[in-house]
This record gives sequence, C-alpha cells and structure tokens, in this order.
Amino acid sequence: MDTFPQNFLWGAAASAPQTEGAALVDGKSPSTWDKWFEIEPELFHNGTGPENTSNTYYQYKEDVACMKAMNLNSYRTSIAWTRLLPDGKTLNPQAVDFYRAYFQEMLDNGIEPIINLFHFDMPWWLMEKGGWEVRESVDHFAFYAKTAFEAFGDLVKKWATFNEPLVHIECGYMGDAHWPKVHDFKRAIQVAYHTLLAHAKAVKEYRRSSFNDGQISIILNLAPVYSKSEEAEDVAAAKWADLFYIRSFLDCAVRGTFPEELVEVLRESDLLPKTETGDKEIFAENTVDFIGCNYYQPLRVQAPQEKKRPITGLRD
Repeated sequence: MDTFPQNFLWGAAASAPQTEGAALVDGKSPSTWDKWFEIEPELFHNGTGPENTSNTYYQYKEDVACMKAMNLNSYRTSIAWTRLLPDGKTLNPQAVDFYRAYFQEMLDNGIEPIINLFHFDMPWWLMEKGGWEVRESVDHFAFYAKTAFEAFGDLVKKWATFNEPLVHIECGYMGDAHWPKVHDFKRAIQVAYHTLLAHAKAVKEYRRSSFNDGQISIILNLAPVYSKSEEAEDVAAAKWADLFYIRSFLDCAVRGTFPEELVEVLRESDLLPKTETGDKEIFAENTVDFIGCNYYQPLRVQAPQEKKRPITGLRD
C-alpha cells in the first residue's frame, strides 16, 4: 500500500488579518482593512471588522494546542506588515516578541511554521501614497521582508512572499471586494507588475540574509483552464485566461520570465506596465524554491459575445 513519506507536512493555513485581532494594539498601525472598516463598516458582513477575529494575538498557545490535538505537523500563517513595521521603518519590539513566542510555541509542539509576508493587508500609510501602483512600494516591501528574515529566520525555514496576489489585484482593481475598489485594467496590470517585482526583491533579500538555509516561495491560486467548446474563439479565450490568471505569476516566479504571448497582447492594447532598466535581471535571478498551490476549482472559459480591441479587461 502506498504511504506518505515520513517528512510529509500535514497542516492548515490562515493569516494575520484573519486571526490575530488586536487590530490597533501594541503599536500596530492600520492596514487597508482597518481603515476601510472605519470608513464603510456597513459593507462588512454583520458589521464585523478586523478587530473581531479568533484572537490569536492573545491566545496563540491555545491555538497551537488545537493544532497539536489535530496532529498537525505544520501550520501556515502570515506576519502583519503593519505590526512588525508600523511606519515602514521602525521595528516594533512588541511585534517581534509576539511572533517569536508564537513560532517557538509551534516548534516546541512539533509544528513547523510556514510564514507568509503578505495576505491582502497593505499598510494604510503606503496605500495613501498609491499602494502597489507606485514603484516606492517595491522597496518598502523588500525592506519589510529583510526585516522579517533577520528577526525570525532562526525559527522559520519555509517562507512565502505573497498569498494569492492575483486575488488581491482582481478584487481591488477590477472589482469592489478589496480596497481601493477601482475598476481599471491598466492600473491592475501595473499593480501586478510591482507585486511580482516586490516578490522577486524579497527573494533576493532572503538569499543574502543571515538565515538563508531554508526555502522561499509564493502562494498562487492555480487551476486548469478549460474552454467551453473546441471552437477557435473559445480556445483562444481559454488561452488568454491561462496567460493572465495562471502563467503571468507562475512563469515569473518559477522561470524568471513573463510569457511572450502575454506581453504581446498587453503591448497591442497599450497595457504594458512601466518598467525600469535592470528589472528583467531581478526576475531572472530570483526564482522560488517551491510553489504554494491553493486549488479550488477549474477555470471554465468561453469567448466574449462582443470582442473588444484594444483589450480593456479580462472579459474582452
């Protein structure tokens, strides 16, 4: 009978904004979720905001005990950027104490921490400057990553830069489910580019950190793409969906390049992002050690009834 290897990791996953609570406690600054809830609390289900969670910040020991009771030997969660570096520059010692105690508690109970750096929680101070739309965000993220690696690298040997970055982009720049709630495909492309560049620079920081004896990844929501029919237009639409939804981030993270077909489509529609000299080398030299795959369902695609050129969105 086939069996799982002894070192197979059985785990679960969550994130800082989903579990920690203590939204503005002990020096933590507001994220986009904190500020959005302050601005439009009526848009949150049952008026429940970021403060109201499972309170891991206060009861992480009970959480770890539950993990152990379920026989988990790994657990993925995230660090809150706004807790570790409330102003983007100054290390918060209370955050360091909390995360070190939390991760050590996992290790003491035979649970390996797998730590992600960004789970949809952009610092508000950076969002006010433009968030991922501005190049400045890339270097801020790289500094945050470097800080986390040095603060916790002796405890954490499996890292991720982003969780499902395309979800954040689609929901925030092509929809209303994440802040800033805009519908602008060109801005979404720029955000995607800066997110990937921030990822690559974080990988670079990990490689030259004091604790680079582990592995680093990115977590993507991947899915096989199927066309509705074998008609040429449906097949072409499925290929476009695969290029944007899947291969855009996957190729860049694993191969260090972007799919040329995607670049051509964006060029034809005047959607190419702003870049700088040296970016290609950063992508090429900083690929991942492994891929985190969140799988939900296949992606089924048909051609739009009215084809638009130039492309203004994913449904064109």
